[in-house]
Formats: sequence, structure tokens, C-alpha cells
Amino acid sequence: MQDQRIDVLTGVLAAVFFAVTTPLAAGPHGLSWVSYPLAIAAGLAFAVRRRAPLVTLAVTVGAVVAFLLVNEDGGPIFVSALAALACLGLYRPATRDWLPWAVASTVLISAASVIGVGLSVHELPVALLLLAAPKIAADRSRARVLRESARDEEAARRLVEERLRIAREVHDVVGHGLATIALRAGVADHVMEKDPRESQEALRAIRQISTDALDDLGALLGVLREGDGAERAPVPDLDAVPRLVDGMRRAGMDVDLEVAGAENGVSDVVGAAAYRIVQEALTNVARHAGDGARARVRLANRSREVDVEVVDDGRGAPPVLRDGRGLAGMRERAAALGGSFEAGTRPEGGFRVAASLPLS
Repeated sequence: MQDQRIDVLTGVLAAVFFAVTTPLAAGPHGLSWVSYPLAIAAGLAFAVRRRAPLVTLAVTVGAVVAFLLVNEDGGPIFVSALAALACLGLYRPATRDWLPWAVASTVLISAASVIGVGLSVHELPVALLLLAAPKIAADRSRARVLRESARDEEAARRLVEERLRIAREVHDVVGHGLATIALRAGVADHVMEKDPRESQEALRAIRQISTDALDDLGALLGVLREGDGAERAPVPDLDAVPRLVDGMRRAGMDVDLEVAGAENGVSDVVGAAAYRIVQEALTNVARHAGDGARARVRLANRSREVDVEVVDDGRGAPPVLRDGRGLAGMRERAAALGGSFEAGTRPEGGFRVAASLPLS
């Protein structure tokens, strides 16, 4: 409704403009009375320029042709035909039906000019403008639509990527916390009667693990609630891997850590990906390797990449390895950095996760 009101107002203003300015361009002999209603009709035609651009074109071209046939040789009314052809290309840019209409309009106006006022050299650029107006308008409209579509697609892609990132982070934080709690709970249950003090220590560790996991989860959910302006929790990196391994040891897992080449600088993005891969791999060891399984974490910070390897001597993968969220998340982290990832049962038994993350 608002657009229709704007269109009607535009038509009225255009009619007033043509009615007022047309006499200013008249020659010494003045204008015939019929020129005024023609100028007003040409302006009012723009009230339907968006809903019916062909009607606008037909009315304006008819007004210009009639204007020429009554021996009027100039005036702002000619602008109405150019604007109407531009509207045709602007509001119907997906098709090329503007081309025959542009040719027909140019032929009619040129013929009327020759009949009414005679052949003139200045009609050639006018004819070229009549042909070019819809093409220029259509191209500009199409370019604007493509730009808007590209911006929308880019925004949608960024939204999907951010959701996947948050989903991976939530999975890793919650999964690791629950797996560590399960380990500590198993220790507490095993020594509850024999060593109450150790059982109490395990319960305190469970409480601390739960608190840390909830803090991390709260920071992640804060990003979802508040968007990019939310304050994010510190991103873990390679320096945090020893603390991660110590936490798993305190939870009851037998795990070794080997680090080589620590003097090479590693970006925050690469360090965070390596940390999360180690975290998820150890979580899988706790969940699937079985009681008493031993794990080994190896980090090799080379000149061009960081190699991450986590192996265990547990029961290995099932006969049909299902690429669940954990393995998929690790694979996505490596692929996002242009690295490689592999996971599977070791020939000597157990399971192996390995990733190579480029530094650049």
C-alpha cells in the first residue's frame, strides 16, 4: 500500500513537472493546446511504472508521438520515453522483452519526428539513447541483485560455519568433561571401601571438572546469545596440552606425553586445533578403549607443520568404524587448516589418531 502511494505521488509530480517545463522549451510560435494534456498524460503514466511498466511505456511513447505529429519539435516530454524504457529494463530485468519494445519505441518516435518536423541530425543520439536506456537499467538492476544475493550467501555461509564451530566446541567440552568424570567416578567406586580418602579426592576432582566444563560451556553459549560482541573464553593452545594430560592422569588414565620442537612458533588457530584434537582423542580413549588402556600423546612441532598423534593399546575400533561427531569434528578441524587427518585401528592393537596441521 505504501509503495502504491509513492507511485501515485511520483506520477503526479512528473505530470506537474512536464506541464510546467514543456512551455519553457517551446519555440517562438509557442505550443498548441493539445501539448499540455499530452505532457500531463506522460507524467501520470509513471504512477504504474512498477506494476505495469509496459503501460507506462505505451502511454509515454504515444504522448511523444502525438506531440511530434502536432509539429512540436522539442521539450522535456521526450525524457518521459527514456525514463519509461529505463523502468521497463529496471523492473523486468530477468527477461529481454525490453529489446523489441525499445526498437519499436525508437522507430515510432523517429518516424513521428520525420513526419511532424522533418529529418534532423540530432535525432540519431536520441534514438541511440532510446535503445540503450533499458539495457543500462537492466544491467544495473541485475548487478545490484547479484551483489545482494552474494552478500546474503556469504552471510548464510558464515552463519553455518559459526554454528558448526560452536557445535564442535560444545561437543568437545561436554564430551571431554563427561568422559573425565566417568573415569574419576570409576576410581571413586573402586576404592570407596578400601580407601575413603582417595574416594573423597576423586569426588572433589569430579566437582572441579564439572565446574570447568560448565564455565567453558557458558562462554560458548554466551557467544550464541550475544553474537560476535560476546567475550569469549581464552582459546587453549599447545601449551595447555600438558595440563590436559595431567588432568587425564589424575582422572585415572595411564597416558604419556612426548613433545618435540617446542621452540617453533605456532599460531593461536593451529594451537587451538591441535589441542582440541588431542582432547577429543583422549576422550575417545576414555570412552572406548576399555579399562586399563594406556595412551600416548605425541606432538611434533616441525618447521612447516605440527604433527599430532594419539595412540592407545585398548580394544581398538569396532568392525565397522562409524565416523561419529568426535572423529568428524577432528577431521573438520584439520581440513579447515588445509591439513590431513587419519584414524583407525593399529595392526598391533589399539587405536590411532594422527593429524598434520600446516603452520602457514
